Amino acid sequence: MSTMGAQPYGPQTAAIRGFLVRLAGLGTTDRAAVVARYETIALSRDYEAADARLGDVIKRSGREEARDALSGPFLQLMKRPMPDASPDAEIELEPIAESALAALLALMVRDLLDDATVRLLTDAFTDTIPLG
Repeated sequence: MSTMGAQPYGPQTAAIRGFLVRLAGLGTTDRAAVVARYETIALSRDYEAADARLGDVIKRSGREEARDALSGPFLQLMKRPMPDASPDAEIELEPIAESALAALLALMVRDLLDDATVRLLTDAFTDTIPLG
């Protein structure tokens, strides 16, 4: 049984919900811009190190349940429509999915990460969904 109650994504639930709403509203041009920016950022060693820190912090903080709770809404937003697909077909995700997941997870543990790491993991969205 979950002890998370009204905060399914942990103490950063409000920020995550806001990000999900804004993510859902992004148009094609903004999504393409995020993907292009992410493709550049994700190649850096700094990004790889930040991603590793993110995984470590999620595990050490015990927020795996919050991460798992996020998977449903995330997949609803990121699944590509496949009208002719059989029920057994593999799920295809939108190109923006990888960058969105990194940003959402960084927001989820924002209170436990240094600002530079959060900025790096969310940087692809700087021009489209400012984190404030």
